[in-house]
Amino acid sequence: MPLYVDEAKARALLDMDGVIAAVRNAFLAQAEGQVKNVPRTRAKLLGNSVNITAASEASAGRYCVKIYGGGNYHINLYDVRQGLLAIFEADWMGQLRTGATNGLAASRMARPQSRRVGLIGAGRQAVAQLMALESVGLQEEVCVYARRQEQGVAFCEDMSKRLRAALRLVNSPEDAICDADIVVTATNSSTPVFNQEALRIGAHINTMGASSAERLELDPALIQKAALLASDDIVQARTEAAEFITLGAEFDWRRLQPLCALVSADAFSRGETDLTIFKSLGAGLEDLAVASLLYDRLQQS
Repeated sequence: MPLYVDEAKARALLDMDGVIAAVRNAFLAQAEGQVKNVPRTRAKLLGNSVNITAASEASAGRYCVKIYGGGNYHINLYDVRQGLLAIFEADWMGQLRTGATNGLAASRMARPQSRRVGLIGAGRQAVAQLMALESVGLQEEVCVYARRQEQGVAFCEDMSKRLRAALRLVNSPEDAICDADIVVTATNSSTPVFNQEALRIGAHINTMGASSAERLELDPALIQKAALLASDDIVQARTEAAEFITLGAEFDWRRLQPLCALVSADAFSRGETDLTIFKSLGAGLEDLAVASLLYDRLQQS
């Protein structure tokens, strides 16, 4: 009988350190050719946008399908021999795996001495972003900008209870990023969310809010200035990463590196003044990693 796992169980049994480790192992498996990732498909059904991702890992003998839309998030986890193992309510799981993936990317792409974070956006997705950066040791101070001040105040009060880092609410996106080693954009904006001239030299950017061809958080001109660009899924980026798509023929897709290559690399050069950008889209292999982790913990509990 397949398990049905609700949000409360996911919150009780998952921690950021564990999710980061699981996601790292998934990208290492992808680098070894063990993972097949199915880019997101979208459809309109009964007025709702329904989205589907999927992935498999040969070495584990597992695969998953994630379906979400209209405020509902579910992951079906399968074993190639046993069939359906579990159905997960996956809102919190999705936030965790996105944060973990971005934290993992920053741990490879940002300067090791990074400690100051500039966060633009104070919605539900922003929570796990800060949890992950603290987990990988890249965060001691956070400047937060929220379009609605009351939301920003509530966010900072809540996150101050969860994090060791000092949080400060600021009045503009530029105030948030001007001294930041790492910039996180967690919005649903369709236009660039900050003036690139305010960026600190040598900053790393995790841009994760805009995951469709109609939305972008960064000025496409900033993409052309980056010394290193990466994404969690290159094929998906070709249809969803507006910052790259908007550039058309001016953008050389060979510049965009898969995160699995950075995770599996022994070392790579990163100059002190280099601008680095990670475009987070949310890939099926990340869902598979967190679903497998939670299922295994349930079996052990």
